[in-house]
Parts: sequence; C-alpha cells; structure tokens
Amino acid sequence: MTHPQPLRAAITAAICACLSLKTAPAEGAPELSGPSEPSPPLSRTFSAGELTLSGLSAVGLLTLSLFGEEWIGPAAPGMGPPSEGSTDLRVSRWSAPRFDPSAQWLGGAPDLMGYAAPALAITYYAGGVALSQLAGVGAARPHEAIAFSQGLSWAMFGTTLLKHLIGRERPYVVRAQRGEFPLDLVEMSASERLLSFPSGHSTAIAATSFFVAADLSDALVTGPLRGAHPVSRALVGRALPYVGAALASWLVMYSRIRDQRHWLSDTLTGATLGALSALLSYHMHFDARGEPYVR
Repeated sequence: MTHPQPLRAAITAAICACLSLKTAPAEGAPELSGPSEPSPPLSRTFSAGELTLSGLSAVGLLTLSLFGEEWIGPAAPGMGPPSEGSTDLRVSRWSAPRFDPSAQWLGGAPDLMGYAAPALAITYYAGGVALSQLAGVGAARPHEAIAFSQGLSWAMFGTTLLKHLIGRERPYVVRAQRGEFPLDLVEMSASERLLSFPSGHSTAIAATSFFVAADLSDALVTGPLRGAHPVSRALVGRALPYVGAALASWLVMYSRIRDQRHWLSDTLTGATLGALSALLSYHMHFDARGEPYVR
C-alpha cells in the first residue's frame, strides 16, 4: 500500500491551507467560548503574520510536492549510504532480513496511519467547531484547529524541502545495490528513490500525536483530574498522553523501517521535527490550563 509522494503531501497541504486561512469572527458575531471561560477572539491569539506564514508553508508544501523536481531539479545523492556496520544498516537488516515488498508490516495499517492521523485530528477539531455553530453542541473553539494546522504545515514543509535538497537513497535501493535482493522489487521512480531523508510519515504522525497529547494532557489535569492526587495527575494527566504519542509515532516509524522505505535516522529526524513543531505551536498559543493566550 504505497501512496505517491505528491498525493500524500497534496492532501496534507490542502488540509493545512484550509485551516490556516481561517480568520477572526466578524464584528458583532457572538463571542466564542471555551470550557471554563470565554475564549479570546482569534485575532487576539493569532497574528495576521502567523496565519500568512502558515498559509505560505502549506502552499510551499504543495508546490514542492508537485513541482519540486522541476524547480529545484532532480534530487541528487547528497547524503551517502550508511556504512557497513552502522546502526542504520544493522536496524534495517534486523527488521527485514528477507525483504518482501508485497508483505507490508501489519498489512500497511501503520503506513496509512501516518497520513490518516492528521486528517482525523483535523476532523475532530474542525468538526467540533462546525457542530457548535450549526447545532449548538459544545463550545466553538477554532483555536486548536488553527494551532494544529500551523504546527503540521511548518513541519511538513520543512521535511519536504529537506527531502529535495539533501537526497538520500532509500534502504531497499542501497541493500539491492549490495546484492541482497533485486532492485526492481519495488515500483518507484528514480527521483522517489532519493527522498528518504527525513521521513514524511514520521513527521506527520509525531506532529499529530504530540499536539493531541499536549491538548489532552491540559484537558485532563484541569478537568477530570483537577482534584486528584498529584501523583495521579502527573502519571495519568501528564505522562500517559505523551507515552501514547510516543507509541503511535513508534508504530509508524518502525513500519517505515521494516518496509525498507526509511533508515532509522530518517524516522528519528522526521519525528523530532514533527514533535517539536507541534509542541512549539501548541505552547505558543495555549497556557497550562489549555486556554488560548491573549497577545
């Protein structure tokens, strides 16, 4: 279950762009309210410059994915293959000693989750706003949707740009060149074979899971666990959401290594970029209670 790189990135970019172009409520519109107190208007939490930058990042992601090879040129091997005995090569061989491209790990479910997770998160955040405004259910809070789209668009644009600028051969290409199996086992274009570093799937899942973890952690500590024992608040409210985020990220990262699409260092770099971008966007806009900051 291999999805073309431009299609995956185009879907992500379109989602980010749609949410990044949201603006503050019109004058005279009812005040958006949060779970404990009125939330500030969007214009008091997000600057016009931020929204513009996020929109440009999403557009840049889409442009690079569709026209990167034409504008930047075909990716050239700028990062050499792992040396014999390196951790990257050892992990690749350990995870798939006998490579079979038709047998993806867990049926390709983790591979799909890398790009399905951002769509599900956006559906949750944006869907909550729609339900509030159309059906009067819950509180309309588009702040989370916009902050999430910002962190995701920043991370995915950076990952896609690095892919085209650096150029690194995928594991199955390197191992095939070393005579471990035929190169034509995987149907992939010559340019796609050089887009190994960093891992886009790892970036997407980490950006999604760690943003949701930060949001869920604040909601638990200030909500159901507000009067709980400090140890329970620390373990369940703070640690558990991030453990879940790390496990979700690991599933996708391992699947990309196991299916010979990425090296360990590709996935670690992508996941780090995604997690840092998402956490930066979240903590720039929300306090420890999960309430939007006022600029």
